[in-house]
Amino acid sequence: HSLAKVGIDSCEYKARFYLSEEESAWGKQQTAGLRRPLFSVNATSKEPVKTWPKGNWQALLPLLLEVGDVVQLGDNREPELAGVKRFAGKLTMRESASILAQADLHIGPDSLLMHMANGVDVPAVILMGGSRPEECLGYSDNINLTATSDCSPCWIHDGFETCDHQVQCMNEISKESVLDAVTSLLNVPKQIPQNN
Repeated sequence: HSLAKVGIDSCEYKARFYLSEEESAWGKQQTAGLRRPLFSVNATSKEPVKTWPKGNWQALLPLLLEVGDVVQLGDNREPELAGVKRFAGKLTMRESASILAQADLHIGPDSLLMHMANGVDVPAVILMGGSRPEECLGYSDNINLTATSDCSPCWIHDGFETCDHQVQCMNEISKESVLDAVTSLLNVPKQIPQNN
């Protein structure tokens, strides 16, 4: 999107995150015995306009746990989520990447973990909402779930501005749309139940 403005019409927007053999082995050891598909999630971004409501996560996770296991990554601001193997707040960035590299699919907001997932070739469902345009930050390998309210894109940054619309763009992303994206990226028949 930005490069097009300076006349560059084609480029590969791709992250790269390189792990050592030791880091990869450590990630495998930490996730050994967890069921597949293995989902990694992070529920928050440092900016509230990028955070999907906790109630939505609480509705989504039991459905994911019916078919696989879930590891939770991120920092110590991550909410407590039932049923997950919590690594949030306990790992370095590189350790988080080592765990993430073992996942079959990542689900989370526009955050560092979105870039790390792309960098270790893990497909992702990204809950983008409307604060940032998908064309600026969304990787084509992902399913980027957006909602473009009248106020989108706002580019609100925490500490400088607040959302006057109760983060409508994130609230508009439904559990069903996330489940549809998950089954699409895992390339499996609709095995995840839509209603619980």
